[in-house]
Amino acid sequence: MPQSEMSVVAEAPALGAAAAVNAWLEPIDSQLMARYRSAYWRAWSVSLIIMVIELAGSIVSGSVALRADVWHMAGDMLVALAPVAVTYARARGLNPYKIILAGGMAVALLLIAIGAMLLEEARNSLGSPIPSHEVHGWLLSGFALTSALANWWQHRLLSQVHVQHRDVTHVGFHFHVRMDLLKNLALPALGALLALQLVSQRADTWAAGCIGAWIAVRGVVLLGRSAMIWRHGAQLAPAP
Repeated sequence: MPQSEMSVVAEAPALGAAAAVNAWLEPIDSQLMARYRSAYWRAWSVSLIIMVIELAGSIVSGSVALRADVWHMAGDMLVALAPVAVTYARARGLNPYKIILAGGMAVALLLIAIGAMLLEEARNSLGSPIPSHEVHGWLLSGFALTSALANWWQHRLLSQVHVQHRDVTHVGFHFHVRMDLLKNLALPALGALLALQLVSQRADTWAAGCIGAWIAVRGVVLLGRSAMIWRHGAQLAPAP
């Protein structure tokens, strides 16, 4: 029965995180690894495209939720570099164990910092008695739907990696992509509500704050996952 990419990490306490780490470190065919690396680079390129789309969308529509997501996508681009680094380490016969852990922890701390910054910005904006911006709802919806299509493309690219080869760096990146897809499917609904004047303009700022909170939570989860793998897997991971 096939496992999802989350199962290796989710079941680590029961199966032994060290065994999971060693499974990730098993040799992979060079041609297969090259294909994985290509998929990761293409997914990274799509993140860049999404960031440009959302930056343009935030300027045109006036949405701080889209602007917040630009920072989010910048973090995702760094997340995407971790599995790329692992493939290069494997190709050179290096032990990717430390890269997996260091990449996961560094990205987690960055996400927590970005989330805290966005939360503070949203708090300051909501504290103002007058909304600081006007949002063009239909434009927000259009740009968010375009980003959602790009997220779906990323999901398909990352699904090319075999389940047994999806280490914690892959799991973190793929999880981010799927959550981005859900978010970009929700933002068009917000845009429609704003366009129809069914909600206050402050709803956009609340959405930006929620994005910030979600980024911070994801950072905390990724940090905890990396720490768990280090704590339980370090003693059995091969020496560099």
